[in-house]
Amino acid sequence: MDRTIPFYVRRIVPDAVERGKRVLISSSENAIRGLLMHLCDIPQEMINKLDIPNGVPIVYDPRSRCIKLLDDGSGRNPLEVHDFGPAAGKTRGGASSVEERDRR
Repeated sequence: MDRTIPFYVRRIVPDAVERGKRVLISSSENAIRGLLMHLCDIPQEMINKLDIPNGVPIVYDPRSRCIKLLDDGSGRNPLEVHDFGPAAGKTRGGASSVEERDRR
């Protein structure tokens, strides 16, 4: 997380986010956790309990400040199929929420 957040703030935000471009980030679970903690104001003690399953596409919407899980085409609810750990339900509400709506 020590390198991820500074890189995001110094490079990705000015080069892409502020220009309205879409950004694809593929990284380790720890780096993704760090980004989610930063973007969604998730407390450290909760983010450490959040498991990020491999290969699950997660979309961050900066307008609504929420995380969206993309439909994998199976017709199953991603929150029921994948284990996001004991903190998954605790990230709901406020500025940070895991939502399945707008599934595509």
